[in-house]
Amino acid sequence: MRQQHIILGRDWTDAEAQRDRWLAEHPELKIVHVHSPTQEPQTLLTRIGGQNVPRVSIRVEYEEAGKRGR
Repeated sequence: MRQQHIILGRDWTDAEAQRDRWLAEHPELKIVHVHSPTQEPQTLLTRIGGQNVPRVSIRVEYEEAGKRGR
């Protein structure tokens, strides 16, 4: 069964670093697809939150080893 994980970052570089870290921490997962970074829509929080608010997301689709769908 496919599952998804959303990785958030402050900018493109941070999101890609977070993605690499998450993938390294989960070697047991079978990665099906890693989507390109996507700019998150602007909200009030991103306007007033400064530079520490996530503005970019990367979606990762994966399957757990031994639990693959048929």
